[in-house]
Amino acid sequence: MRLACLALALRLLAATAVAADARTGPIQYWELPTGSRIAYIHYFPRAPGKTSPIIFLHGGPGAYIVDHSAAADQFYRSLATLGFDVYLYDQIGSGHSARLRDPRQYTVERHISDLEAIRRTLHARRLILIGDSWGAALAANYIAEHPDGCAKAIFSGPGAMDGSDMQASAYPDAPMVKAAEAWFTWFYSQPRYAGMRDIQAADVVALYRSIAERELDAQLDDFVHRSASFLVCDPAKLPADAVGSGMGWWANLMTSIDFGRRRRDLKPALARTHVPVLILRGGCDYMRWEVAYEYKHAFANATLLYAPEAGHAFGYDQPKIYSSAIRAFVQDRPLPWAPYTTAVAPPRVMPRAVVGEK
Repeated sequence: MRLACLALALRLLAATAVAADARTGPIQYWELPTGSRIAYIHYFPRAPGKTSPIIFLHGGPGAYIVDHSAAADQFYRSLATLGFDVYLYDQIGSGHSARLRDPRQYTVERHISDLEAIRRTLHARRLILIGDSWGAALAANYIAEHPDGCAKAIFSGPGAMDGSDMQASAYPDAPMVKAAEAWFTWFYSQPRYAGMRDIQAADVVALYRSIAERELDAQLDDFVHRSASFLVCDPAKLPADAVGSGMGWWANLMTSIDFGRRRRDLKPALARTHVPVLILRGGCDYMRWEVAYEYKHAFANATLLYAPEAGHAFGYDQPKIYSSAIRAFVQDRPLPWAPYTTAVAPPRVMPRAVVGEK
């Protein structure tokens, strides 16, 4: 239990941890009725405005997106040129957003409530959600509770949408998983962090008060730095400014624990929705093929695009496919890539990176 909890949490990480010096606009803040202070960036539409704003949901839990790479910035701007309001926000407990004083309040329901509060704050009838990894799981859980609040959804490298699926959600021999196991073995071997070995039996509030939050966030940043190359098929595709700092340790840990306890079957609720869904899945993704396919089965109006030479961070490996597919989908235009329609899983592709030691 001691290693599995944190290792499973890291299996939901997506490549949204990016450089802090690439920020392109002033950071603003939403003071939500949920009590969350949320940092965001708004890309204003460069054409006649569309009705539904685009909201990006980053991975993690506990990753961030307000600080992002220059390559990503070009993509966000390109969506704004189509007439969409585009918003990037750091989820509570990570990036530039506020941290909670009681880490037990980091729950899936808190993230869902924050997203619904954002929709209401924007006075938007419906949102277009683009979720990476954990962000896809958050979007699916949001849609299950607020089916009328989503116009369309894009899931890139989706993580398990249900906590009951977490134990089997990743390939155990994947370099990313091996890296997580090695790093956390090192982490728990440090006397200073030994109390977190069995976090579910620990006094969480006492632990929270005993170690500076910035120290733990920096440790998680260290892991992301060491493992970023396992998020793509080809490490050469990672931009030079692809990894920075801003991870939220407690948001990652406690949200993941809550997600693991959440045993709600989303499929009946999702089957009743008619939300158009696009799923992007790469051949070197460390998440099992069945995870992405579960999204396709759960949503009645879902299309799956598969690219063999893409990893969990689909957009870095295949930026042209990622950008053109999303741009086409949000505009109701034909997709630039043939959908994957067979029920047979494609051959698995291993990434080129080699696991290193701590």
